[in-house]
Amino acid sequence: MSRSGAPLRLITIGFSHYCEKARWALDHAGLDYVEDDHVPILHFAANRAAGAKRTVPALVTPRGVLGESSDILRFADEHLPGERKLFPAEPALRAEVERLVTLFDRSLGPAVRRVAYAHMFGDRGRTRDLVTSTGPAWERRIGRLLTVPMQALMRRALGLYPGPTARSQARLDEIYVEVAALLQDGRRFLVGDRFTAADLTFAALSGPALMTPRYGYPLPLDRLTPAAADWAARTRATPAGQFALRLFTEERPPVRAQGRSDMSEKTG
Repeated sequence: MSRSGAPLRLITIGFSHYCEKARWALDHAGLDYVEDDHVPILHFAANRAAGAKRTVPALVTPRGVLGESSDILRFADEHLPGERKLFPAEPALRAEVERLVTLFDRSLGPAVRRVAYAHMFGDRGRTRDLVTSTGPAWERRIGRLLTVPMQALMRRALGLYPGPTARSQARLDEIYVEVAALLQDGRRFLVGDRFTAADLTFAALSGPALMTPRYGYPLPLDRLTPAAADWAARTRATPAGQFALRLFTEERPPVRAQGRSDMSEKTG
């Protein structure tokens, strides 16, 4: 429930890192919500019924639908006291937080998504298991039946080809170098002396590259391809990867979501 007593509903693809960003923000603010998770592509119907666009996350609130993860961060921030806000009041600090959030949203998130999927799509069966690790049982059954056309659609939509994937990995590496440079002076957080939206966004959007068990949705770690597992191990070993793992350990609160699907559900 929101602080007003009205229900919040977060429409997600459970393992999506943008959805983890929104989920983490709601958990950080202590807001109760129902998570309505879906198989990729099959989430379109839930979005349409809620009046949202086709992308997730989408947060249904008493005052309307929020369809961008950073808008959900700002919504959560409204419910936090000054000393715990994700966006600092000080103009200079806030400007730097906003800069980093925008950088991570526009560059890091898409890069991680493309590379993660590219490392999985070499094995059709394990990709099927990943894609159908979220959503209600009936959606998982449909997802398994439609594995070939769904994967073809996702490959085209995400540009899962060698050239784009290499460019995304290079962009990810550049951002990790920039983050490591910020941390060289010994700071514990990216901006100022406390946890902000910059830290949350960096860690959450790095999640699929880290494969941390502290992720806010159970990742199917036993279904990773060797290529994906090796990539995650290399990413975790970097200074920026170690920083993101520490944030998950120290700053990721328990998940407050209700109603989401259980990964143990049988898909038939």
